[in-house]
This record gives sequence, structure tokens and C-alpha cells, in this order.
Amino acid sequence: MKQEEHTTVLSQDAVNLLNNASNIIAITSHEFKTPLTAISAAVELLAARLSNNQQMDAFYEKNLSRITTEIFRLNSMLDEMLTINSIMSGRMSLNKQLTDVVQLLSTLRANYFADPEDTRTFELSITGTPRDIYADQNQLTRIFMNLVGNAFKFSREKLPLVELNFETEKVIIRIIDDGIGIPAEDLQYLFQPFFRASNVDEIAGTGLGLSIVKTFVTEHNGTITVDSIVGEGSIFTLSFPYHADSR
Repeated sequence: MKQEEHTTVLSQDAVNLLNNASNIIAITSHEFKTPLTAISAAVELLAARLSNNQQMDAFYEKNLSRITTEIFRLNSMLDEMLTINSIMSGRMSLNKQLTDVVQLLSTLRANYFADPEDTRTFELSITGTPRDIYADQNQLTRIFMNLVGNAFKFSREKLPLVELNFETEKVIIRIIDDGIGIPAEDLQYLFQPFFRASNVDEIAGTGLGLSIVKTFVTEHNGTITVDSIVGEGSIFTLSFPYHADSR
């Protein structure tokens, strides 16, 4: 009898611990965003002042750009922490609506920067008759931003290619790169939180992005798979069913 009571107490303690950890992550992440926003605003003001005074030389431009890049990366990491926290605590919400995937990707391509210093874009190929899917546009954007961002991060020469193939019952989306590839033994763990492939030690990342992508894809009744060869590149393949109203 005492053992059963002890087990119940431990279970409640575990729940409380998880709740406290979740709150700490959320509060800390939000608090970090406040000074980062202030730093970003200060950098923009400084850059504007230097430009107006015709004092912006190569040294200032290079280092201000570097600060902006690091702010961008920190904000991305915090966003990933907040997202994974929402997923693990069951507080993730969806706002699904009819979504034009071609338009979403075209807009993303027009505005996309893998890095503030990087002006590359990605190639977009479309086959079949475009149809809408029922999706949360914010989550769908996060999916593409992560996968295309990774394609930029790990590519060597070619621009990433995004292929849209509108089949009879679903749309197939492939994100293709000529990057460093993923070791075969790592593929089964790729979508686990905090996992990073064994050949990316020198490349920054939290190991949360693909876990978030997998969760978002599943929430949309979709699938995601990956084929990769070390030294040759990777292909991430997504599929999403059409919404009835898009017929």
C-alpha cells in the first residue's frame, strides 16, 4: 500500500517538474527575445546613422552585418525552443485553411534569405494541375523554411531545387540539394529532438528543426521521408492530401 502511494507521489512530482521546466523554457525564451529586439533596433539605427553621415565603410558594413546575422540565428534558435516546448506541453494550436502551395512557395522564394548575408534563392519546378491543401500556413511556411534552409546550409555548388508534383490524390513535394549528405546509420534518428547527424559538428544548429518539421507534417496528415548519400546530397520528400473543396 505504501509503495502505491509512493508511486503516485513520484508521478505527480514528475508532472510538476515537467510543467515547471516547460514554464521556465517559455519564460526564458521570451525574455531573451526582448534584448535581442533592442539590439537589432540599435544596429539598424547605427547603420542608418553611418550611412547618412557617409561614414559606412567596408569595416563597419562587415561587422554590422555579422551582428545582424548572429541576431537572426539566435532568434531562430529561440523560435525552435518555443515551438518544441509548445509541442511537448500539448499547447500547439492549428489554424487550417485552404492554402495555395504554389503561391506560398513562390512568395517564400521571392523573399527568402537563408542568411541576411546570403542572396541565393531556390529553384521551383511544378508538374500537374495545382490544387489547394488544407493547412496552417504558418506551420507550412516553417516546414519549407527549415527544409530549404537546411538545403542552403549543407549545399556546395548547386541551388536547392523544390519540386511540386500534383498527383491525383495528393501533392508530392521534394526538396533536393547537392550537400554533404547524411550517413546511413543516422537516418533512423534524424527526426528525433536534439539529434544531429554525425558529420555536421562544425555546422551550427540545435537539432530541433527536423523534429518540429516531422510534427507539423504529421499534424497535416502528411508524410515525410529522406533519401541521402554522403558526399552527394539529400532529398526530402513530403506528401499532403488535397482538401475536398479544391476538387
